[in-house]
Amino acid sequence: MASKPLDSPQMADAYDRLLAEIGRAASVIGDGRLTSHWPLVGRDFDRGVLVVGQAVYGWIPDWTAVDVASVAGRSAILEDTRSTFSERDDPMSWIAGHRVENSPFWRTAHEVADALAPGPGSPWFSRVAWANLCPVAPGAYKGNPEGALRQVQTPAAAEFLSAVVAALAPRLALVLAGPFIWSFRDPLGLGGLERADAPLTLVGRRGSDDPWICGMHPGGAQRRGWPARRYAELIIAEATKLGV
Repeated sequence: MASKPLDSPQMADAYDRLLAEIGRAASVIGDGRLTSHWPLVGRDFDRGVLVVGQAVYGWIPDWTAVDVASVAGRSAILEDTRSTFSERDDPMSWIAGHRVENSPFWRTAHEVADALAPGPGSPWFSRVAWANLCPVAPGAYKGNPEGALRQVQTPAAAEFLSAVVAALAPRLALVLAGPFIWSFRDPLGLGGLERADAPLTLVGRRGSDDPWICGMHPGGAQRRGWPARRYAELIIAEATKLGV
């Protein structure tokens, strides 16, 4: 049974603006292959944890910046991006058995999901949603977006993530993106969150409701002495203080 991708007019509009900015900067970004990510929602997600990373290291849609310089090009790429894994009953099941399932990022997400969104009859990945701060990333090599590719998408990407949070209403938005969060802090309205001790960076509520926890990317945290289980314990403790 196919799933229906997460969507809202606000999400689609923000993503279109993001792609348009990339198209306008095509001469600076160059002709390298790019890839794009649309949030995936586990089959059994029930206002649990939205896990937010930096960007995908290569993904399925494959295009170049000049391809989004036209309305038709943006529409085609948006549809291709949005439909990724939509044929699955559980879009997050792509991770089952995948080599990255045991990466620090996903092991941390697994531990947090089991603690904050338990479901003994459901795989951990079915109970989370997944997004990225930067939806567009290099597609031809392993690496995060930098330079113009990162800068031009940031304002619309922040608007997009806010729309994702509004659509999902998660009990916790967990951003495991390290220093990537700083250029997003004000556009996301996170200026009121408190600075936290490493490996965490920002903790609190956005306005009067949304609980957010931001911290190091788990790969970097592990290299600095906080392996996935210990990192997850710190996240869970802070989430409990927030009433998650």
